[in-house]
Amino acid sequence: MTFTGIAVFCLAAFGLALMPGPNVVFLVTTALTRGPRRAWRSALGVETATLLFAIATAAGLGVVITTSAVLFQLLKWLGVGYLIWLGIQSLRHRPSLEAGVGTGRESWGRAYARGFLLGAANPKVILFFLAFLPQFVDPDHPVWIQLLALGVVFTVIGLLCDLFYCLAAGGVSRLAGSRLSQRRVLRRAPALAYFGLAAWAATTQQRAA
Repeated sequence: MTFTGIAVFCLAAFGLALMPGPNVVFLVTTALTRGPRRAWRSALGVETATLLFAIATAAGLGVVITTSAVLFQLLKWLGVGYLIWLGIQSLRHRPSLEAGVGTGRESWGRAYARGFLLGAANPKVILFFLAFLPQFVDPDHPVWIQLLALGVVFTVIGLLCDLFYCLAAGGVSRLAGSRLSQRRVLRRAPALAYFGLAAWAATTQQRAA
């Protein structure tokens, strides 16, 4: 790949990663209700799943998921069920927003696992990679190496954008302080976000853009 091609890919990746989507909604809500540190841990989990999807795409597994409607639907509805379960759990254990930091006792691993499972529950990431990455591949060189490299770069860019959203939402939470904690809607924000993401996933059809 030429330097110009890499630069164009990075600019496009930054633009796509900054666009509000399901992961952004999840991370911003987590930062507002549990604090930016927990949101950042979940972001690491989300992008780990993204990296695994990139590896799967480079290895050719993405084609299998794309062509198998049954497998895609299975992954899709498993993801919907997981999001609904998270929403129910959030209603049962609503976090506090004191000083912008959740008071719930949540381990590093649990926050990371939540993000990873949310990211892994979205098989459309592979469809996106199959549609987006090949546009920057040189067919005269090993394709799988280029796909893997582009997937890694996209994951790193996504992680940087996630960090931006986590810090920005955490800053808003700290500035608002106790005023946020008194708002019933925001105390229920995690559940609303999970149910909204579940609805989004359930109504999204299988298609490669």
